[in-house]
Amino acid sequence: MKKYLYLLAFFTFSLFGSDQQAFWETYTAALRGDKVAQFQTGVIYERGIGVDVNQSGAAHWYLRSAEQGYMDAQYNIGIMYIGGRGIEQNTSVGMMWLASAAKQGDRESRKLLLEIIDGKHEQSSKSTVSEKIKIGEVIPIDGIRLKTTKDTMICDQNRSCISIKIHTTVTSRAKSTHYYKVSGTGGKNGWEPYIGEGWISEENVQRD
Repeated sequence: MKKYLYLLAFFTFSLFGSDQQAFWETYTAALRGDKVAQFQTGVIYERGIGVDVNQSGAAHWYLRSAEQGYMDAQYNIGIMYIGGRGIEQNTSVGMMWLASAAKQGDRESRKLLLEIIDGKHEQSSKSTVSEKIKIGEVIPIDGIRLKTTKDTMICDQNRSCISIKIHTTVTSRAKSTHYYKVSGTGGKNGWEPYIGEGWISEENVQRD
């Protein structure tokens, strides 16, 4: 399967108690049909928060949430269909879900649709995923705020990566070579701690 850039809509949330406890609380709400919890369960499986990473599980819950009209889930499942990640590759279906999210006002969905139509999406994907994460000595730094640019990815040392939207606020308190260690992100609900290990290249961020 040809690998594409997965512009995963980035989501984090505060964990009260253990990761395992947070997973079961969210999973139970998802089973009851809560579309937001279904989306969150997809993110949990995508990121491996309290559970093993499971791309098929992520796609399953994104799809259930998307079918209830949740915009971010429509965006995510569209990406997974286009990339064939966790679900059988189907660009047409992926574009359909991106179009649904775009109709609700999601600018990144609209932008990605235009890139696919113009044939730019595949080309940008090849250049973005090629870099190997190499972490050396970690140096503490004064806390800083960064703004993501186009095609930004957060990766761990095992080269497990997620992509986040342009202009996302990221905070960092440590650095290694030309990578910042992500300590938190800014979103609709304010600043949220970044769960797990994540590194972002200084080439893909700007000082906020």
